[in-house]
Amino acid sequence: MTGPAGRESFRLVALGDSITVGVGDTVGPDAVHGPGWAAHLAAVLGVDEFTNLATNGARSRDVADTQLDAALALRPRLATVLVGGNDVLRSDFDARFTLADLHRCVGELCRAGTDVVLVRLPVIGLFELAPRLVRRVMRRRVAAVNAAVDEVAGASTSSSVGRTETGPSTDRSQGNRPSSIHPGPGRVVVVDAVGAIAPAGKKAWHVDRVHPSPAGHRRLALGVAGELAGLDPAYAPDAARLPDAPDPPSARQRLVWLVRAGLPWCVRRGRDFVPGLLRSVVQDLRAERAFTPGGMVTSLADSGLDPRRRIGRG
Repeated sequence: MTGPAGRESFRLVALGDSITVGVGDTVGPDAVHGPGWAAHLAAVLGVDEFTNLATNGARSRDVADTQLDAALALRPRLATVLVGGNDVLRSDFDARFTLADLHRCVGELCRAGTDVVLVRLPVIGLFELAPRLVRRVMRRRVAAVNAAVDEVAGASTSSSVGRTETGPSTDRSQGNRPSSIHPGPGRVVVVDAVGAIAPAGKKAWHVDRVHPSPAGHRRLALGVAGELAGLDPAYAPDAARLPDAPDPPSARQRLVWLVRAGLPWCVRRGRDFVPGLLRSVVQDLRAERAFTPGGMVTSLADSGLDPRRRIGRG
């Protein structure tokens, strides 16, 4: 497909969950692509077409099984993938499935000639208010997802065009889900959400402490744009195109949200999450006593280790 003056159209496609949908963001009429960090990225890059395939509640399997095919059909020049937050909140979480899904998504997009932005998850702030053992489990799960992101990016970067790298084959209760990488001309950039959002300071997070705030969404967009510019000068961003951010909510508005939405959400999610969380706490304690080294993601999934350091007891 061609754009103005016969040049190739610049299409950006976003895959992921509620963070990419834009939960926590607020926009005005100047946000030509709608809410969310990926929409703001489209604005600062000046893309011709933007499609947001992300859905609330999506897990890595939803991205690989549904969103990926839709993205490939659009033949984008650039795709963003941010997923894993809903996976870590489920009783059946296993980082090895997330790893296989990411291998599949990145491999097929790269083979199709699409550049891919992979975003590393931040620690989920809501659980930083929980007891120490719960914090450790949630940090461990997030670290496992981020290790999967790094492993997939490393495999894609080190693979030459035309060479096939086979990712892990995994088995779900729904059946076999083989995964393989077929690197093509597409390139991969990894962006750490924490570092990108940090310049927003205390205003970086939505009242739910799970999603970025309007300021956080915009900082993430700028952080990704900066990494892309380092990859290729063709991705030159224009920060002047970034939509304005509204003022943060007042203390009263935050309290109202907590009562009306935050607590009910915790109760609903807890029916599935709490039993698995309790099992994970027990497994975490056992892993402290007997850790068997293995692959990076396997080790993280089983032991509670961060890829760079041991999760502290604070």
